[in-house]
Amino acid sequence: MKKVFLMRHSVPEKCDLPTELIPLSIEGVNLAKSKQEFFKTIDRCYASPYKRAFETAKLISKKPVVVVNELHERIIGEAHEDFWLKQYQDYDYHNPGGESLNMVKVRMTSAMDGVLKEMKDGETALVVSHATAICSYLLNFGQIEVADAKSKSRIITFGDREVLHGKINPTDYFEIEYEDNEVVAIRFC
Repeated sequence: MKKVFLMRHSVPEKCDLPTELIPLSIEGVNLAKSKQEFFKTIDRCYASPYKRAFETAKLISKKPVVVVNELHERIIGEAHEDFWLKQYQDYDYHNPGGESLNMVKVRMTSAMDGVLKEMKDGETALVVSHATAICSYLLNFGQIEVADAKSKSRIITFGDREVLHGKINPTDYFEIEYEDNEVVAIRFC
């Protein structure tokens, strides 16, 4: 059995920087630090190369943080409209120059397969990524419906069980258990 805690990064600073360079806010730093005790016994730590995700992982884990480029957030491209709902209605929808959920699913699956390959049986890992990237990965194992597009609230199911009905807030995470690298349980925390 292997266990992965797939976490959304902490609260970013509101600033005018390229998305990959946006750091954590003071609130985000404090929120990440508040998770240290729970994650002190993890065996491995991985993060998206985006600054807010890497900083989150570094603040939570005492283990070295391994950057996995494929864990980055979905590339939005040229957004000329509000496309958030549209991407969940059609997993292949993408803006010009951007990625669809299915495209991100392939990238995230490759990244997570690499993480699992490095892990030994019985180990745990914290993986810090981004909300849409995480949802794209979860499409491999269940369904995602939009509960409310305005608040970006989702319903995520695994098997016949509802795992999430709501938003994925900063430092929320999915606890995913793997047996022989196959998902056997998903819980939202």
